[in-house]
Amino acid sequence: MIALLAAAALALPPANASWTSLTTSPVRIDCTDATGRKVCRSTGVIGVPVATAVATFAELDKHQAKMAKISRIVRLAPDTLYVVMDYPLLFSDRSYVAKFTRRTDADGSEVFGWVPVVHADAPADDGTVRLERLEGEWRFKAEGTNTRVTYVWDADPGPNIPDANPVYKQAGTLAVEDMANACGTKIVSP
Repeated sequence: MIALLAAAALALPPANASWTSLTTSPVRIDCTDATGRKVCRSTGVIGVPVATAVATFAELDKHQAKMAKISRIVRLAPDTLYVVMDYPLLFSDRSYVAKFTRRTDADGSEVFGWVPVVHADAPADDGTVRLERLEGEWRFKAEGTNTRVTYVWDADPGPNIPDANPVYKQAGTLAVEDMANACGTKIVSP
């Protein structure tokens, strides 16, 4: 299970940041560069209770087979995962190694933040583009009997991407879809 640690992950944009909407369906995706780096967030409601979503995320490596765009997850340490993302044929797959922290916010949201790390057991040359600057958080909050999932990430998709906006749209949508699939449900609303 992902360890409970106190450190925060991503320096989130300020509350008054100006966000640009990329899409509103099936999930809402907005991006900002208020921190000096491009940060995007996608939100959607999935059809399971928060406890189910949180338990699934805490053991994400056990649910990888249910995710369409994550081709591999290896737990390197209780709080560290090696993840390979399946990119379209014209692009090399992307990978990252992340150390996760977990906290409960005052509003009741369960939050898993992550930062990139170097880990001795991660493959050094796995044929993917290693994303050195991929960090963010997953936020799970009750919305009735469902869960509002908010995925916030530093949105550097790596080299050789001429127009990153389609990548941000796809990444934000697929992330929430993959989380829903891992939980055995669907996105029920943006």
